[in-house]
Amino acid sequence: MLARLDAPPLALASFRGKAVIVHFFATWCAPCIEEMAKLNALAVRGDLAVAILAVDVGEVPARLRSFFKDRPVGFPILLDEDRAAMKRWQVLGLPTSFVLDSEQRPALRAGEPLDWTSPAVLDALSALAEQGARQPDTTTNSKRGGTSR
Repeated sequence: MLARLDAPPLALASFRGKAVIVHFFATWCAPCIEEMAKLNALAVRGDLAVAILAVDVGEVPARLRSFFKDRPVGFPILLDEDRAAMKRWQVLGLPTSFVLDSEQRPALRAGEPLDWTSPAVLDALSALAEQGARQPDTTTNSKRGGTSR
């Protein structure tokens, strides 16, 4: 579970049953800034059943508040101030994104910026979202408890 910018912490497990983009970024990273705009364009579309979680690496909340004041986004910003999540996910550079399937298994990984609004990416996301919608949630609450990263 990671702290969230100006909101209660958020566990990845709360998104079980849904495809999830986990995007690692920093505000000093020029390609990250451009990609954040594409992620937000994806979020505001609203026609894909894909959750987006952006994980800021190594920055303080005040810097993020200033950054997002002029660039609001429609998804949670999580804080990895000590870089522990970055290490756990084996992120070697920024930006890095993971797309998890509905069972929270890594389905795709990108170690470079993506155009989240391109037809190829949208097709891949749609396929994952549809796969999750077709699969019944057979997990029990006791199994869900320990799946956060």
